[in-house]
This record gives sequence, structure tokens and C-alpha cells, in this order.
Amino acid sequence: MVRLLLDPPRMNKNVASAVHKNANGANNWIKFTNAPPPPASNLNNNAVVQRQEKKDIEVVAIDCEMVGIHPDGQGNMLARVSIVNSKGETIYDKFVKPTATVTDYRTPVSGIRPKDIEHGEVFVKVKKEVTQILKDKLLVGHALEHDLRVLRISHPKHMIRDTSTYWQFKQLTEGRTPGLKRLTLHFLGASIQEGEHSSVQDAKAALQLYMLARKDWELLLKKRRSRPRNGNKSHNGSQGKHK
Repeated sequence: MVRLLLDPPRMNKNVASAVHKNANGANNWIKFTNAPPPPASNLNNNAVVQRQEKKDIEVVAIDCEMVGIHPDGQGNMLARVSIVNSKGETIYDKFVKPTATVTDYRTPVSGIRPKDIEHGEVFVKVKKEVTQILKDKLLVGHALEHDLRVLRISHPKHMIRDTSTYWQFKQLTEGRTPGLKRLTLHFLGASIQEGEHSSVQDAKAALQLYMLARKDWELLLKKRRSRPRNGNKSHNGSQGKHK
């Protein structure tokens, strides 16, 4: 039997379950959790074989579930935050106590119910804990601007890897922002978000997508960083520019 987080008797009341009790994606979660990413050739048949990096920066992936606030329910408030490490292990997963009146729990999608967050962790503590975990780490996620905004934290841009913006993933949708569900099905062969979402599952999916594309992704960023800035040109390369 695979234990995804903690055994129920030992679980703190503030810790959400790794697979939400009503999440339809739970049926394939154990298989998805234990399955390694498919070969990189599935993403790019012409992938360049690269040297192992001398020093790997620690990688974590994050995802948040939100509920609606304001009279129209369109405002976002943090209800659950989950973080997995580079091995896909859940290192943080908590429901968050409301800081405003909830007008839409968005349960069919968020999976959040009143009792889940009624006794959740206070927001200030969650923000502090998450900030500490993310410090000096490479942060992976999907549409991360929404997660960071609802957490009211920032993260260095060069330390963010957002699967919604990676150019090879966007080719699947002809340049439009792809959904995590579609990317996961296409590149990982797993179905997620078929009903109520699990933030642990979504964080895991984003992590595996990043790991799948990591070599090419990091090589591209390295090349971009090495380009001359402010339009400066190398004298040695000027003659071949117009070929």
C-alpha cells in the first residue's frame, strides 16, 4: 500500500489530504505519483544531449486552490496550498483559514468545502512558512502568477519555471496558453482535473512536465543569458550576421 502523505491517525487537522477525498483524479493518482516522466524524446525528437550540470539548484513545485470572495464571487482567496519536492514528495499541504467572507467555495473545481478551511491554518503563518520553503529554490508551477498573487509573495523571476509559458508546451496550443490538464494528458499520458482538483496532483503534474523538458529548457535560458545586452555586438561575429 502506498502512503501518499501521513497515515490518517497522525495527520494534523490543518494538513490537507494528498488526494482530496472527492477528487475524481484520485483513481489514477497512485500510478501517476509513482510513474517516472516519459523519455525526453517524447517532447523533442531532436533533443540535444547535454552534460550534467555541476550543481543542481533545489527544485520545488507549488499549486494553490482558491475560493471566491466579493459579492460576485470573482475575487480570489487562498484556501489550500501544496508543495512537492523534486522527487514528487509532498513537503507542505495545508488548508488556510479564510481572511474574508467566502461567497463561492467553487467546490466542483476547487474541491474546497466550508469544513476544510473553517479550522485551517491562519494565512499569516502559511505565508511565512511557504516563503521560507521557497527561499533560494527553483520554483515550478502552472500559471504561477495567480498562486504568488493569492499568497501575497514574490519570487525572483530567474528562479521561476512556469509550464504555462514554456515555448515548446505552447506549441501544443499554437502559441496560446495551454491548460495543465491538456499538457499532462499529452506529454505524461495521465488524466487530472476530471472534476474536483487536487493541488498536490497539479503541483506534481507541473513538476513532471518541467523535469521532462528540463534539459532543453535550461539550455535555452543559458543561451539567452549569454547573449550580449543593450545591442552590443562582437567584432568577431559581425561579418557573418547577414548570411
